[in-house]
Amino acid sequence: MLHPGTELRKINDEIGYGVFATQPIPRGTITWALDPLDQILDQHAAEQLEQPYGGNLMRYTWVNGNGHRILCWDFGRFMNHSCKANSYGPGGCQFEIAVCDIDAGEEITCDYATLNLENPLVCQCGSSRCRGVVTSDDLEGIAASCDELIRSAFARIREVKQPLWHWLESQNTKIDHMLLRPDSIPSVLKHRWRPASDAIASRNLRVAT
Repeated sequence: MLHPGTELRKINDEIGYGVFATQPIPRGTITWALDPLDQILDQHAAEQLEQPYGGNLMRYTWVNGNGHRILCWDFGRFMNHSCKANSYGPGGCQFEIAVCDIDAGEEITCDYATLNLENPLVCQCGSSRCRGVVTSDDLEGIAASCDELIRSAFARIREVKQPLWHWLESQNTKIDHMLLRPDSIPSVLKHRWRPASDAIASRNLRVAT
């Protein structure tokens, strides 16, 4: 579930749609949390569904650290990539937080390298940090800077308004531990899923979906 202060907007014909803030979202705010309406599909279930859906399943899902495909029921599935993303999730956690203050009207973005991107992405983010072509192998190179951003933002998680906190209640103990021990916040490297074989189902991801 996305933060309620967001909306879906069309960017242009080439990129398509993106998720934009309709109000200021302070650093440390939960921007997205897994909720019961989101579909979690193991690899077998995804393979069974892929053919009749003609590639749409692979297009609109991302792969978590367990190799499961996540299909967001809301327009979270339209969140775009940026090489200077403003939303990241601690490794293995089922939520993301704003790692900087996000202004009203600003696009909310994540980094597809943390989502087990299966095909290279020609990036159009326009950031000064743009990597040009994005792959899942980028994760090792960006992990340290991502982790630093997450730890800094995480310190404010109980200081800012959290409309999505209901979906994190089961993780309260874990969150409190991470607040007391910032060094215990899992690295984004924990998002990485390495399949048992090199036979990875193909997926076509664009800058925007």
